Amino acid sequence: MQAGTGAPDMALPWYGEESPQVSIIVLNFNKAHLTIACLKSIWAFTQGYRYEIIVVDNGSQLEDFKALSAFTGRYKLVRLGLNRFFGEGNNIGAETAAGEFVLFMNNDVIVTPNWLQPLMDAFNDHADCGVAGPKFVYPDNRLQECGAMLDDEGGALQIGQFQDSDSPRFNVGREVDYVSAAAALMRKTTFEDALGFDLLYEPAYYEDADLCLKVNRLGFKTYFVPESCVIHYANATTSDPTHGLQLNNILAINRDKFVGRWSGYLKTRRHDGGTTLPIMPPVIEGSERDGRPTAAVFTPFSIALEEDERFLLATAELLILKGYQVCLVLPEKYSYLRITKIAAILGLSLQGLSIATVQEFEAQPSVDVFVAMGNEITPSIKAMGRESFYYCRFPFLCAPDENDLRLEWMSKYQAIIVGSDFIREVVEKRCSEYSLPNRAVHVINPPAQMYPFGMGESRSRSIVSVGRFYSGERCEQQNRLIKAFRRLYESDAQAELHLLCSVGPKPQHREFLVECRRLAEDLPVYFHIDATHDLLEQVYKTASVYWHGAGFGVDAAAQPEQCEYFGVSVVDAMSAGLIPLVAGNGGPAHIVRHGWSGFCYESEAGLVDLTRKIFDYLGLMDEMRKNAHIRALDFSREAFVVRWQTLLS
Repeated sequence: MQAGTGAPDMALPWYGEESPQVSIIVLNFNKAHLTIACLKSIWAFTQGYRYEIIVVDNGSQLEDFKALSAFTGRYKLVRLGLNRFFGEGNNIGAETAAGEFVLFMNNDVIVTPNWLQPLMDAFNDHADCGVAGPKFVYPDNRLQECGAMLDDEGGALQIGQFQDSDSPRFNVGREVDYVSAAAALMRKTTFEDALGFDLLYEPAYYEDADLCLKVNRLGFKTYFVPESCVIHYANATTSDPTHGLQLNNILAINRDKFVGRWSGYLKTRRHDGGTTLPIMPPVIEGSERDGRPTAAVFTPFSIALEEDERFLLATAELLILKGYQVCLVLPEKYSYLRITKIAAILGLSLQGLSIATVQEFEAQPSVDVFVAMGNEITPSIKAMGRESFYYCRFPFLCAPDENDLRLEWMSKYQAIIVGSDFIREVVEKRCSEYSLPNRAVHVINPPAQMYPFGMGESRSRSIVSVGRFYSGERCEQQNRLIKAFRRLYESDAQAELHLLCSVGPKPQHREFLVECRRLAEDLPVYFHIDATHDLLEQVYKTASVYWHGAGFGVDAAAQPEQCEYFGVSVVDAMSAGLIPLVAGNGGPAHIVRHGWSGFCYESEAGLVDLTRKIFDYLGLMDEMRKNAHIRALDFSREAFVVRWQTLLS
């Protein structure tokens, strides 16, 4: 973080970083000229309350960042080395804030005289005020919105859009469903209680509507305040094609996610059962070193709801429970809000976990236990613990010019950990092929979530597949599963397929989802995007079969990297008594014992035929369901803890 100097005189009377009442958070992404104009307007027209400005540069190109950092003035500058997207960038800014209130502001906003006072007044005038937003106008003074209302399908009505901004009907304060986060004020504690902007909507859109409904569920309301007015250029960053985000299909996808979460509330306007969003725990608070044993876990990867995070964060929890002070080490910062949310979804308790960048962590004393995750045969970071363990996700080869340094780092690690027997085989083969030093290789699988299972339960002719819509290597092949299902459906009109999958923020993954939906248009195929634990449990309770597409059609000997590395979602489904059908390679082929706890298939025809046979004998499959459940217990959280404790001892 850095601070500008030489602030204009107009900023001095009310600007104060030591004890601000309001922290204004401005996100910059490759638009330094807009951010500078925004800052100048804030300095010129903000009065009545002490304030600070936090500019979060969200991974801008170096040229743009240089232009921004060269601009002198009273503001804090937080530099992120990559784009954390709209929500998480603002979450990081909010965690830096010292004010009682946080005000999120797009950098394409220009404030006008007396803009802040009325927003603050809303919290005095309304004891139930949780969020306050201004009147937004376009540069030509047409009205952009006076807050917004939501219909029961998640559609947004921007009140007064394109109308006369001076019309009396649009200059009356009112309660609204949400206000745009282009300028939205709330207490920092309220923002934290709602766990901030949600990673569900990355890279952008619907985060502000979702946040306002989360605040409403806490018992507060959102108010439009007409006495406060800002000029908003609107979409100055998101409409720029040079950022590569390709947001053409994101509104429809995120609206589906939003409605999936809030449909009950949108229809009834009540929160008692009106949302699938569980109550969230308090935000994780890191602790200073106090003499207890210390540990750290490092990942170079993005943190989302994936198999790797189960291993990483479950390891952190295990170490915390063993009395260690644990630090999560990352190349670039993530917010405590994000880690709290992911931990809660995974059923983990990480209170006390601290978060540091590699640069920050390297400045601290070494820890007792260090666990590093990587995607090459040798680690990408030096060992920084008295005991160090390297979790090899997959043994890709590193760049030749890094070999010597990586081998030196590897020599300081006590052991290699892998997530499956399949990866252990690949690691040992690569070590032999390239004459790498021998290291003990330990298998510690990511812990599966155990779902309720009962013998004799009535099961429908439903098929479930859980994963992510991902285009490229290690695609989970939902498109091929849909084609296989079409073949099955031709002879079994009662069959249905449920795809409970996440979709990443990159445009090619969203396009893959769109293509899968197109393939399934005339079929009973149900897409549950970013489904909750409760919905998974509900679907698992009645379905019969689990299909896993990763590795489908892959030559495992020639392209092991395209196989499924472990397959924790397979185990999740097996715990609930679903009969798994998996490709006969990679991690799942080591989990499923063909003909005892499920089946391995080699072709589309084989997948369809095996499914038909299961459906034909649904009433006689209880023994295999029990076997699947028993096998899943080998990968439970309890088994994960035992494996770790054995290694640590």
